[in-house]
Amino acid sequence: MTIPLPPPFDCLRRCFSRAERGTPARPRFGFGNSLLASGKCLLLGALLGFGSPAGQAQWATEVVELKAGWTAVYLQVDASYATLDELIGGDPANPIQEIWLWQPAPGTHQFIDSPQLPTGSSSQWASWNRSLGGSSELHRLQANAGYLVRIDDAVATYQWNLKGHPAPPAYDWRTSGLNFLGFPTPTVDPPSFESFLSREPALLQNAEIYRYVGGALGAGNPQRLYALRTTPVVRGQAFWLRAGDLYNRYYGPFEIELQSSDGAHFNTAMGQYRFRLRNLVASEIQVTFTLLASEAAPTGQANIAGTPPLLLRGDLDLTTLTYAYAGLNAQARSMTLAPRGQAGSDIEVVLGLNRTALSGNPGDLFA
Repeated sequence: MTIPLPPPFDCLRRCFSRAERGTPARPRFGFGNSLLASGKCLLLGALLGFGSPAGQAQWATEVVELKAGWTAVYLQVDASYATLDELIGGDPANPIQEIWLWQPAPGTHQFIDSPQLPTGSSSQWASWNRSLGGSSELHRLQANAGYLVRIDDAVATYQWNLKGHPAPPAYDWRTSGLNFLGFPTPTVDPPSFESFLSREPALLQNAEIYRYVGGALGAGNPQRLYALRTTPVVRGQAFWLRAGDLYNRYYGPFEIELQSSDGAHFNTAMGQYRFRLRNLVASEIQVTFTLLASEAAPTGQANIAGTPPLLLRGDLDLTTLTYAYAGLNAQARSMTLAPRGQAGSDIEVVLGLNRTALSGNPGDLFA
């Protein structure tokens, strides 16, 4: 079986011969922040990006472990507020030398031969190189994207702490195998691939997974992953996946369909934000909402005055025709989703901003 990987490397050029099938469906947001063994799922409030105005939201630091040579990275924070020269190039202690962004165009299959060569306008890779600086094609890091990152060979490991806006997971599956992605699993004690995919048996049975193991690129890097039972699905790592003709929409036990794709921005007038939760598995799951405080904003960005006072809408009282509600700031709240396809497996969630509880000065940012 040939390796189903789009090559920036000449040894993999032969791997694609068939055309992409069909047009992908509208991207949805799949959450895998889950404790699969207990059937409980954690939906982080930070992922909703509460802020005003749009573009100003919560801050979080994504921690990525890099190895000497090349590491595949999947970012779940948006760090486009600063250029790569500002984030990396200006820091002599940062050993990152190159970053390559995978940005496939629908229905095209054009590749470059080597990650050391400049990309052309038709390439599906865009790169930043420390030596080229501002002349590089890639200037900023976006969320929900796969990257190849190279650090100096003399550095065995490096912990890359990247601050950005948390972004709702968004995926676009391609039956050709052009899927370079990661999963939003817990940072502590992540599940194995077998455990994570077990709730979608068709994907577990058909998935071919390849990963980069560090060091130089070549015939053995990336390599096929067979040890699904013992290999954890590490948050922040990117993998190549394909599953034959299967069109996959499973990226975690449940998905969320947002009112607006950039998250909940209440701005100066909006009072409510709606989204839908949908169970994707055949068993009942519990989703817990936890509102997390933002980290401090980076230098040069708007300061955050505090966490917004949010309310979670409850059940409708048929006598008074009013909804119950509960605050999110003081404690976590949970909802139960029925098994996939059953009544109660797809529910609407409404968040409200309690403006009367806001303190501070006009123009303060809460996130």
